[in-house]
Amino acid sequence: MRRILSRVLTLSLLVLMIGTSSCAQPPVVLNYSPNFGETQPNQFRSSLRFGFVTFDDQRVAKRLMGDTTLIGWGSNTFHTRQNVPAHVTKAFVDTYQYLGLKAVWIKTPPDNFSFSTKTWVTSLRTRYPNVDIFVIGKIRNYEFLLRSGGLSGAVKGKFSALAATTQARVELYYLDSESGRIIWGNTLHHDTYDRKVSKKAPTDYASMRLDEALHNVILQSIDRVLPKINSKSPGSVQLLSGMMADVPKTPEGKTAGAVPADKGRIEVVSKPSGAKVYLDGIYYGVTPLALDITPGVHLLKVKKDGFETGRDKVGVVAGKVTPWKGVLPAKN
Repeated sequence: MRRILSRVLTLSLLVLMIGTSSCAQPPVVLNYSPNFGETQPNQFRSSLRFGFVTFDDQRVAKRLMGDTTLIGWGSNTFHTRQNVPAHVTKAFVDTYQYLGLKAVWIKTPPDNFSFSTKTWVTSLRTRYPNVDIFVIGKIRNYEFLLRSGGLSGAVKGKFSALAATTQARVELYYLDSESGRIIWGNTLHHDTYDRKVSKKAPTDYASMRLDEALHNVILQSIDRVLPKINSKSPGSVQLLSGMMADVPKTPEGKTAGAVPADKGRIEVVSKPSGAKVYLDGIYYGVTPLALDITPGVHLLKVKKDGFETGRDKVGVVAGKVTPWKGVLPAKN
């Protein structure tokens, strides 16, 4: 029964992907920027060097149809002339460098590079002796969907009102170059949905949103792996002192006083309370909690055992208070 259902879903997906692809669409241009969302540069300092091996393209379009150029699906199938694995891998490298972390792009791994062999880490180490952590990735999803947002969807070959869905999903493994052991590994994803896209160039808008989703995935990777690295090698990655947050009030919610002129305040409240608060990968206390931090966009994580983790990018303005209130759903 499961096999039959799987085949039906696969055929349905193929129909959606093929759709009316006979209608010629201009190639989608991907323009990733490491400062999406006004992310602040040079937030970290580390002596470690990350080596990103060009990610494998394991997207459904590539696996089922052998087409690596597909970037969109649905009634209008879009393509790009850009190399998707190269684009995604370079986005990781550029963002890590932008944030102050040392990163290199390993475009051509050794011939025996494979998870099925035990010597490939040694081969990488021999070829790249200055790399401390190798990053292996598989692109599971990196596409967008444009569909009519109403009866006025497509008029005379031009889009007038559309809904846009973007999905970025990457499976990642960080490995110690000396031992070959996995430091951390998981699949990270971020989806967005815009109910109404009224743009003269909707594909440009959708591709921008797609790369914003990728940016979120990259920030998640930094948020997840840096604490693991510091746990293994304390002090190996440092958040610059200018970015460190002050805790102006206790978890009991006592008065915090005025917001410093050169900082902004984020007040974190969760339901249930007592959740651990991490800002840019650093633990500060439990909710309810206020933090005075350098203005800019910061990555917030609110975590409590038995509940789903809350994650968000929060913009902090100098001299202002930014409230964050989140409900953490119980895990099934």
